[in-house]
Amino acid sequence: MPDSLVFGVKCTCVALVFLWFVARKRNPLPYPPGPKGFPIIGNALDMNLKFPQFTYAKWGKIYGDIVYFKIFGQDFIVVNSEETARLLADKRSTIYSDRPHSPVYSLFGIDRMTPVMPYGSDWRLHRKLFHSSLKADAVERFHNIYLNNARQLLHNIRSDTSNFPGHFKLFSGSLALELTYGRKVEGKDDATIRFVSTVFDILSRGTTPESGGLLLAFPILEHFPSWLPGLGFKADAPRCRKMIATMSELPFREAKTQLASGTLQHCLVSDFIKYEGGGESAARDAAAGVYLAAAESTASILETFVLAMMLHPEVQAKVHAELDDALGNGVIPTFEDRTRLPYLQAVLYEVMRWNPVFPLGVPHATTTSDIYEGYHIPKGCIVIFNVWAMSRDCPDPEHFDPNRHLTPDGQLAPQASQQNALFFGFGRRICPGRFFADNALWAAVATMLSALKFEKVKDTAGQVEPTFTSGQVSHPVPFECSITIR
Repeated sequence: MPDSLVFGVKCTCVALVFLWFVARKRNPLPYPPGPKGFPIIGNALDMNLKFPQFTYAKWGKIYGDIVYFKIFGQDFIVVNSEETARLLADKRSTIYSDRPHSPVYSLFGIDRMTPVMPYGSDWRLHRKLFHSSLKADAVERFHNIYLNNARQLLHNIRSDTSNFPGHFKLFSGSLALELTYGRKVEGKDDATIRFVSTVFDILSRGTTPESGGLLLAFPILEHFPSWLPGLGFKADAPRCRKMIATMSELPFREAKTQLASGTLQHCLVSDFIKYEGGGESAARDAAAGVYLAAAESTASILETFVLAMMLHPEVQAKVHAELDDALGNGVIPTFEDRTRLPYLQAVLYEVMRWNPVFPLGVPHATTTSDIYEGYHIPKGCIVIFNVWAMSRDCPDPEHFDPNRHLTPDGQLAPQASQQNALFFGFGRRICPGRFFADNALWAAVATMLSALKFEKVKDTAGQVEPTFTSGQVSHPVPFECSITIR
């Protein structure tokens, strides 16, 4: 080998050792424990891509509450413990309140929506808009709208008991549309409801942290065709971008015109537009984000509720008895009755725990590096709070048991509300529409149970197993249910 080549190889080796040493001096602490990956692809082959929460939970049992891994050069942290999640997101919120810079957000047209916006001035403005209109006492003024929509839901189910998933989509979509834009749906086949449902199905499949990490590591793949292996999630992106633009602009423009003419009923958009220092674009984007999130997630939770009642008739009978004792047979509750129905509230909490609608939440990202229990967490790390694993941190987690949220004397446990909050996110990124969703779900569940009974279809053979879908949003796979009047 020529001397010059030998000298060059030696210099290269010395340089690499020097760079490793400098990097080690800059970051002398280890990453949190986690599975060893392969060069370049990291832990991509270790993932259960359909249900990544299962993989993360398994890793948690091996490596602990906080697990580090890499996919195509992108750092990931998974948190499987509620206690650790609250410590990081609540106590160190300035570090853990960002969102990942994910190319899939712009690819699918949702990069201006609040849930995925990066931590900064635009996001803080959105939060101010939400705080003024969606805090607990502010949503009380919408109680009649919740109850009226819940009564319409009951009417629709009575008219056609077989299509309860469609009725739930109509209920959640029409309620979100009225509260956000002051507009009532035109009927059972309202095009807006179908439109939003399609958008959410596309987003649930295409905007996962794993697909975002792939495009972040290899930006050129954004220009590759979707038929290539591993890029199928891109197939609906162009269509989704157009649909999101339409969904954001049309109802907002209608509401703005009605507000100018004095015909718009009180709604979120009227508050947002009037907010001093808000601006039209912020009002439009904030409204679209809350409408999209509320329209789909509420319907998914209600499907889980029906499945739980069907599979656990003893729980359903106990709720019926509580309603009858407190109000009388067939009386539809109002929000003034809510504190008199602790078991009903415990059932709702258990529905959300039994199948978390967002099993992995929405990923966070670190704004700067951090040290946690002697471990180095790098800047720009994607942080996934495994809500599904946290929901399993209890005795016999697959069993549906509302009593876990009650005291021995049948009252709501003091910690029940706080434990339920984890299903709405953590820290400064907690869902601003959580009180909206809470009221919507309670109104629907209380109204249905006051008048309906959910049972297995009589000719169904064998045991019905609770099975749920994969994706960003989880709901039961289609099932049949016999719904009768009490």
